[in-house]
Amino acid sequence: MKIAFIIRDLGHGGAQRQLVLLAGGLVQQGHEVSVLHFYGGPFRDELESVGARTVCIGKRSRWDLAGFFIRLVKAARSIRPAVLHGYLAESNLMALFLKPLCGFPRVVWGVRDSQTDAHLWGVLGRLSFRLNCLLARFADVIICNSQAGRDYYAARGYPPKKMHVVPNGIDTEKFQPRPHTPSAVSTFGLVGRMNPMKDIATFLRAAALVPHAQFLIIGSGDAAYEQQMRSLATSLGLDDRLTWMPAQKDMPTVYAKFDCLVNSSAFGEGFSNVIGEAMACGVPCIASDVGDSAWIIGDKSRIFPVGDHAALAQCMRSFTPHDPRPRIVEEFSVAKLIERTSRLLAKKVLWLTTGLGSGGAEMMLAQLIRGLPHFQHSVISLTAGGKHATALHEGGYEVHSLDMPAGKPTLASLWRLFRIVRETKADVLMGWMYHGCFAAVLARFMRFKSVPVIWNVRQSLYDLKHEKRGSALVIRALASLSRLPARITYNTQTGARQHESLGYRASKTQLIPNGFDLAKWLPGTPTPGRIGRFGRNAPMKDYATFIAAAKIVAEKKTGTEFIIVGAGTEELQVPACIQILGERHDLPELTASLNIAVSSSAFGEGFPNVVGEAMACSVPVVATDIGDTRWVMGDTGRMVPPGDPAALAQACIEVLESGILHDPDSRARIAEHFSIESVLQKFAALLDSPHAVLPALEPSLTPTLASPLPHS
Repeated sequence: MKIAFIIRDLGHGGAQRQLVLLAGGLVQQGHEVSVLHFYGGPFRDELESVGARTVCIGKRSRWDLAGFFIRLVKAARSIRPAVLHGYLAESNLMALFLKPLCGFPRVVWGVRDSQTDAHLWGVLGRLSFRLNCLLARFADVIICNSQAGRDYYAARGYPPKKMHVVPNGIDTEKFQPRPHTPSAVSTFGLVGRMNPMKDIATFLRAAALVPHAQFLIIGSGDAAYEQQMRSLATSLGLDDRLTWMPAQKDMPTVYAKFDCLVNSSAFGEGFSNVIGEAMACGVPCIASDVGDSAWIIGDKSRIFPVGDHAALAQCMRSFTPHDPRPRIVEEFSVAKLIERTSRLLAKKVLWLTTGLGSGGAEMMLAQLIRGLPHFQHSVISLTAGGKHATALHEGGYEVHSLDMPAGKPTLASLWRLFRIVRETKADVLMGWMYHGCFAAVLARFMRFKSVPVIWNVRQSLYDLKHEKRGSALVIRALASLSRLPARITYNTQTGARQHESLGYRASKTQLIPNGFDLAKWLPGTPTPGRIGRFGRNAPMKDYATFIAAAKIVAEKKTGTEFIIVGAGTEELQVPACIQILGERHDLPELTASLNIAVSSSAFGEGFPNVVGEAMACSVPVVATDIGDTRWVMGDTGRMVPPGDPAALAQACIEVLESGILHDPDSRARIAEHFSIESVLQKFAALLDSPHAVLPALEPSLTPTLASPLPHS
């Protein structure tokens, strides 16, 4: 993406340092990063060295307003960013004002403090703060670098739903443990500018209660305050155990002088870089319960109440050495900063699906969402939840269920759809299955903005008579509306050609087959004579043919066992030779235990997941020639006509008599043509560039079209 940051200046400061780290990481991820700044500063060279483009607007004076804004507009329009990211209060306002002038990019606000000191800025400062509070609801995303800052600004009118905490990133390459020579007594250090907010007085009073320790205070600032603190130290009798030093540049060397760092701040602390840096250098910390200090340290026993010198002294006396660096590396590194920020800056994808229950299409949708972390995902299920709705919600994804009765939309559900679409402000609308595609069209008009729509058709279409009346009407309506989506993806070429013959725009067709996770679907120890049929109980699955074939096989091959697995299969009437297991959650293990996997579908099968899963487990497959089953299987397994129990039974008997338990060629074919990695790459490219020129189909993946087209 093109990302443009806006910041007042590039002088020395914590926010500027974080911007350099973040910009460099985003450039490494492949983003095009620009930084618009009102004034120059020493960090400009560092930004350009990491690959970011810098543009100085050159604000000439306090009252250079109109000319400055015109120059800012020209610079932003020349970039045409997908994201405008403000850094600090006045830059946040500028990003919002630029939005309608730059093609309505996503506007991100950066909150870098835990509370404002706008009262010190005069009338203009107070006015700016109030304006930020009033207009914050128009920002698309608000990123705070501390939980304390989020809570403070949320209490003053910022919209909590749009606020996210991305803590500062500590450069763990720069801040590493240095050699430290332990002494007989512990050395407690305090690092910070000379300012009342650091509450050095509490540190000194606590030090007086810890006689067997040394103390070191490092910092510069308010000379009067420093002299006051020096006088207090003398009155407490600390002169022989306390060393004062001015601010230092080589902080890793400074931290190496401490056995423990103390932060005694009384207020104003958001994310304490000093604590994070010290911990990255392997120095344990004790801190007052202000800002995010307790979160960073992660140990309540090392946190004391603000201003309570007795409690601080007790923490010092009970101090024991330990290595805090792993916590910083795992939770507060620069890599984490970049990962968390890029996720919030990423495109928003709103998936609209018919449902999230059991089924291959639903499973594939869940796999895609989990496998594409560089996008922000929200899901709307038109019907009630389901197992994948629960799993996605538990995984931290936003999932909404409209609870529509099957094929019967209600005014309440449509109104809820409208509200979710308007609140989500997605960059791409992904319709999944027929009704989901139709809902994506409605969402497109509800969005009131030109947003790419992509349809995803997940089945073949042999005859509309096989579909429910409502579904058939939706399928026909989609044919008339097929000029609207930017792309129509099919997981089978057979299905693509069948839909095109019904009127779906061929120019929009993109083939992306299902993918299989070879780390999940592994060969196991098969049970000789075990034949399985997996899939939900639906007419298209044609369980009647499988049951009839099972009876034939059982008569000719004694000792053969049959299992049926799938939602709703408990309703089937089966002979004693067949065991029904219902819906299960250990499918990889059950699949690997089979001698033969059967797919007996009679129609409607697009890309048969059960066939690919069995092949990934090296299980021999016997399947009906429906959809793109022939393409998936290639030269492996055995293919039979649909609706022919005798042919299905004979193929199973031949496999049993061959003694084959493993088919390694099947797994090799899945690895070569249908891995989940290749599918994720194709969907990622599609979401990044919905209007890109379509690539030609790979000849090696083009199936033979032997299936009839749908009847009118």
